[in-house]
Amino acid sequence: MAAELSTSARQALIALLVRAERVSNPELRKAYRIEITKSARAELAAAKLIVFGKGPRNAIFYELTDLGWAHARTEFRSPPPDRVAGAWLLHYATLRHLAAHLDRTDQQLADVFAGPDPGPSADPRPAGSAGNAGSAGNAGNAGSAGSDDRGGGSVEDRIRSAYHELAEAPGDLVGLAAIRQRLTGVDRTDQDRALTDLDRRREIHLDPDPARRQLTREAHDAAILIGGEAKHLITIGRP
Repeated sequence: MAAELSTSARQALIALLVRAERVSNPELRKAYRIEITKSARAELAAAKLIVFGKGPRNAIFYELTDLGWAHARTEFRSPPPDRVAGAWLLHYATLRHLAAHLDRTDQQLADVFAGPDPGPSADPRPAGSAGNAGSAGNAGNAGSAGSDDRGGGSVEDRIRSAYHELAEAPGDLVGLAAIRQRLTGVDRTDQDRALTDLDRRREIHLDPDPARRQLTREAHDAAILIGGEAKHLITIGRP
């Protein structure tokens, strides 16, 4: 079935797989110098491989469906598209090795693409090998991963803290607009990544507001798109 997709659609499918989160074309261009074209979007949506919708600043955000994840797995053993550059041949050779590893270890795609693409490292050495990370010389960089020095604590911790400041009791619904107001200095992309990760781990619950027609512009802009649906509300500690 993968061979039936156009080259641009196959490229988009793999880009969404490695990104492993909802993503917009500006983000794809910045990270991978590619974008999802209208024709590729129509092709993938018609095959029910992606969902998409407008997010902040009217940008269109894309995300793989469960069927899209399954279809991406078949791409690992598919031949490269015809008449493509050598980089594509290397790319598909890498995918074949990865497919063989997944088969040998009986692992799933979710075991590999378990979170957003961390991006390239400035230090090519493996994590943990760049000197004594716990030494006094690195004390100024101590702290949990994903920490935000401008506000103190990780972005996830700040989301939890903001929720508990706003909610009268655990399980109360709180608008994301109010949460975002308390995340001063945190980039919107980092906020969305943290919210998505927390929701995926079921540490929070994100819900759409049933009274959508009554929402303010601020509430609409603060929403996060997950599974093709805008979520406006957050709950922690739902009974």
